[in-house]
Amino acid sequence: MRLTKGTDYGARGVIYLAKQPIDAVVLVADIAREEGVSESYLAKILQDLAKGGILRSHRGAKGGFSLARPPEQITLREIVELIEGPIALCRCLTPWEICDLQDTCALRPVFRRAQNQMLSVLESTTLRDLASREMALLQANGGE
Repeated sequence: MRLTKGTDYGARGVIYLAKQPIDAVVLVADIAREEGVSESYLAKILQDLAKGGILRSHRGAKGGFSLARPPEQITLREIVELIEGPIALCRCLTPWEICDLQDTCALRPVFRRAQNQMLSVLESTTLRDLASREMALLQANGGE
């Protein structure tokens, strides 16, 4: 499994927002410039995150994006699944796929355990954790 550029851009965008003052509305152009990503692609991803309830989209002269909820209430799993869709290491672990071998497959339980561990890490990692970690790394490396 490999996450897309959209997940990278979206996660970086929401981490950037989480590092701003509470209720700050930030222009997509500012986020894109600071993160070094495509503004048009980032705008599409942030709109998807707004539709999913992670961000708020603000229109008008002071338009932009802000977090819809406190960063400690937003998980990395939410962000990834809003952009990528449900996470599954293999087809047989998706709820809509039926595998004729599922009752006799030695791989399925191993993949299920690996998937559950990955989902647990993503679910237990909040946007607050990521923003705090990034700020600490920047400070340790002489930034900001």
